[in-house]
Amino acid sequence: MIMSWLKFELIVVFLLFYRISYSSNFGNEDDKKNKKFFSIVELGIYKGLDLSTDYPSGISGSDAYAKSLRLVTGYFLNPHLSAGIGFGADRYESPGANTLPLFLDLRGYLQDAKNTPFVFFDFGKTIVFSSQAQEGGNLFDGGVGYKFFVWRKTCLITKIGYNYFNNKEWTWQSTDMTSLNPAAETYRWFYLKRESITFSIGLMF
Repeated sequence: MIMSWLKFELIVVFLLFYRISYSSNFGNEDDKKNKKFFSIVELGIYKGLDLSTDYPSGISGSDAYAKSLRLVTGYFLNPHLSAGIGFGADRYESPGANTLPLFLDLRGYLQDAKNTPFVFFDFGKTIVFSSQAQEGGNLFDGGVGYKFFVWRKTCLITKIGYNYFNNKEWTWQSTDMTSLNPAAETYRWFYLKRESITFSIGLMF
């Protein structure tokens, strides 16, 4: 119950921060997109690198993949450093899992310029759709990206990086592969540690 309220409060904080960011940027003439508040919408594809699990049947990390939608709203502490809060929806496959990531977003920009490379780090937790089938886990993202303008007020973000996601899932698959009537205790939670390479594109405003 306490965790549910904490997740709810964090989402409310994100939405309020997003509203402040939108209001502050309305009419903002920051031509480099590296001052004050900002918002980012990103779409991503994750290609599995490795998967550690105690599932009874074999699952290959190379077959795993994910699709991601992320929203980030934050503030430039200076032209080279920003911090923000992110929220989104990730769909993992092989095995399937729907998650709502909530995370801290940190970005370091190489130059005080309209077009510049940057590094990013995300740390957070996931909110699951069904607590009876999944447990919320920990996530980490890190990598490099490039911020550039394709038009006077159109700023795009491209990223390549690494994603780590660790959680548990319940499956009605027994660890006892020899019995026709496995005991109840052989059905249990299984851990998943997913590692992926990520490709993302987004819009900053």
